[in-house]
Amino acid sequence: MRLRFIIPTAAMLLLSGFTQAELEKAKNTKEFFKDSYWKCLATEILRVVPTNTSAQEFFVFTKQACPKERNDFFITLSNYIKMLHPDDDKSTVAAAANIAILEAQKDAVTALNDLRSGKRKMPAN
Repeated sequence: MRLRFIIPTAAMLLLSGFTQAELEKAKNTKEFFKDSYWKCLATEILRVVPTNTSAQEFFVFTKQACPKERNDFFITLSNYIKMLHPDDDKSTVAAAANIAILEAQKDAVTALNDLRSGKRKMPAN
C-alpha cells in the first residue's frame, strides 16, 4: 500500500526538478524560520501580559511586531510552497504564506488571552 503512494510522489519530485533532499532542506528551513517568528511573538506576548493592552490592540500590534522574523518566515514558506506546487501563480503562493502568518498572529492573541485567564501558565524563568 505504501509503495502505491511512494511511486507517484517520487515521480512528482523528479518532474518538479527537486530532489527529496532539497525538499527536506527547504521544509526544515521553513520550520526554523517559523519557530523563530513564533519565539519572537512569544517574547512580545510575555511583555504585554501584565499591561492593560487589549487583545484587539495586541492583534494590531502583532502585524507590525517581529518584522525580520515574519519576513524570513514568509520568504522560506513561499519558497517551500513553490517547490511543492511549481505551477501555482505567485499571488496564490503569497496569499497562502500570508494566511499562515495571520494564523500565527491569531494564535499569539489566543495565547495572550489564555495566559491572562489562567488557562496557560507563565513560563518559569
